[in-house]
Amino acid sequence: MKIFTFLLFLSVSFLSCNTPETEISSPDEKNKIIFTLNKKGQLFYEVFRENNEIIKSSALGFKLKTKSLQEGFELISSETQTENTTWKTVWGERETVVNHYNALTLQLKQKSSGILVNVQARVFDDGVAFRYAFPEQPELKDFIIMDELTEFNFAGDYKAWWNFADFDNYEKVYYNSPISKIGDSINFARRVGKEERANMCNTPLTLEVNDDLVISIHEADLTDYAGMNLLNTLEGTKLKAHLTPWMNGDLVRATAPMKTPWRTIQIGNNAGDLVESNLIMNLNPPCAYENTDWIETYTYIGIWWEMHTARTSWAEKTQFGVPLSPNRPHGATTENAKYHIDFAAKHGIKDVLIEGWDKGWDDMEPDWKGYGIFDWATATDDFDLEEVCRYGAEKGVRMMMYHETISDIDHYEPKMDSLYQMCKDLGIKTVKVGYTGGVNWDTKKQKYSQHHHGQYMVRHYKKMVQTAAKYQLQIINHEPIKYTGEQRTYPNLMAREGARGQEYNAWSEGNSPEHGVVLPFTRNLGGPNDYTVGIFEPMLPQRDWADFEIRVRSTLAKQLAYFITMYSPIPMAADLPKFYEERPDIFQFVKDVATDWSESKVLNAKIGDYFTIVRQEKGTDNWFLGSITDENPRNFKINLDFLAKDKQYEAIIYADGKNADWKINPYPVDVIKKKVTSKDSLHIVLAAGGGQAIQFKSIEE
Repeated sequence: MKIFTFLLFLSVSFLSCNTPETEISSPDEKNKIIFTLNKKGQLFYEVFRENNEIIKSSALGFKLKTKSLQEGFELISSETQTENTTWKTVWGERETVVNHYNALTLQLKQKSSGILVNVQARVFDDGVAFRYAFPEQPELKDFIIMDELTEFNFAGDYKAWWNFADFDNYEKVYYNSPISKIGDSINFARRVGKEERANMCNTPLTLEVNDDLVISIHEADLTDYAGMNLLNTLEGTKLKAHLTPWMNGDLVRATAPMKTPWRTIQIGNNAGDLVESNLIMNLNPPCAYENTDWIETYTYIGIWWEMHTARTSWAEKTQFGVPLSPNRPHGATTENAKYHIDFAAKHGIKDVLIEGWDKGWDDMEPDWKGYGIFDWATATDDFDLEEVCRYGAEKGVRMMMYHETISDIDHYEPKMDSLYQMCKDLGIKTVKVGYTGGVNWDTKKQKYSQHHHGQYMVRHYKKMVQTAAKYQLQIINHEPIKYTGEQRTYPNLMAREGARGQEYNAWSEGNSPEHGVVLPFTRNLGGPNDYTVGIFEPMLPQRDWADFEIRVRSTLAKQLAYFITMYSPIPMAADLPKFYEERPDIFQFVKDVATDWSESKVLNAKIGDYFTIVRQEKGTDNWFLGSITDENPRNFKINLDFLAKDKQYEAIIYADGKNADWKINPYPVDVIKKKVTSKDSLHIVLAAGGGQAIQFKSIEE
């Protein structure tokens, strides 16, 4: 809903009468983008922050399958525009979003071919964005992009936070290095054979220019295009767009008129400004649905972590052709589902995720491969789908259904309508859809599947969420395409994984204490992360094959803080119910924590070191605080001036207890209650690998 609209066309300049505008600044005049044509007719851009150049002259253009759109252009005209609007989120980190920018559109024509290409730029107080637009024209109809020439030529060798590009998987360790070392597989570990690309990184890519300037490169409104990676050109500090290809080498198949995704450059004085930025969402279209009353946020539990920790199995009888061990039986049984439903009902939790309930897991090939093996409409012999849903409804609890596709889209996509109708009939609200595995060879169809991050799959993810909306279903994706702000347009797209999540703590050397303090400023800038938080038992069963300790590298208080710092409107309390039952004192926070917010404010932040954020529960005066650190203990003084004036609050503090330490003693949590007002301050002490969570409950007089 638009509360206030101010739309002003500033100028339209034509070559015949005026010199066209070629630069535009943000409303606060701090950010600026300048375009220039060189003697060969190639377009370049530069980006400035307060008159300091942060991106030097960087090339734009394309190479198509049949012609080059790199040089020979002339500027026909330009148009400038200002928009200052506000809009309401269906759910989010804030209820009202300001969309205020100055815009510039350049109309270009290639002299030799007559092809028209527009370049559109928008400059906000929190960053800069641009995209290409191909208008309808007789000279260009159907075309194939073979290379996007967009460059990001940085003015310095800034400190970069990056992970290796991979056309199928974002679940990577993050490194920090100078820009010139991005993708350096000599000095940074790359898993050869796992599609991790040397000299290439994913986006978002976040850069620390200096102590007072942080930027992040990403994209927005990626719905019918290939995902963008960044190639280190090995020419100083110049990175170049590198699109994920179709298997035959095409990058993008298009028909004019068409628009590319926005190339985004978020800009802030500190890392917290990036978290508070709305630029990515603002570049996406408004909500596509007239009615959103059916969309809801909540915390869920599930039959999931017990499988990752090898207590039970997804498979019913055999795993990769080997009979299940008695020590690791099938997890998704009717009995186990009812146990979880009883726990959820007792504690007011709405959904129970159940993985491994359907036929097909026994036919899984090693490395999670297989074609046509899953039957998402038929339950295993020991799972009664109708009875579980009936029992849940009786208790006021829904089943969250899981569809593992193994990226077998040709098998899954034609069944979506019937499957989603079945879910609706069963009273299911949310479907989690997984896409494990990379590119596979289908021996029956004699063809390869497509990359997760290419145009084929981008189209699929959009079609899936649109189809789900017809049946008023919400979607959570694992192994997805990255978020680029499309939750604004499709708010039933609740969360995506797309990161090295909590599960890596269950069967690898795990995520470092630093990892959780990197994600908010990198991957999470695109949209909500289904990180699966709230593990209360960090010491996990040892694996026979592992010569290292399997465990969660955080304190319990940090796991609570993740509910605030690792934003999702639909967070999973991922641990086994029995461990929550053993700690009712701190499980209370999981039950109380809100999932939808009126406002969010970063109190302090340094990438890879620490992060403190407060969020106001939507529709109330209540606030929640989450603060986390890396492997180093820290302490902060936090002013409470974000609280409502002239109100008193009860602060319920969940703090790292005495001698808490992620490595040697992760368990202690002190629960402290005190009365506070907006004039007070709190001293927050974080253990090594620790955190703190606080609930501020408004006291009604």
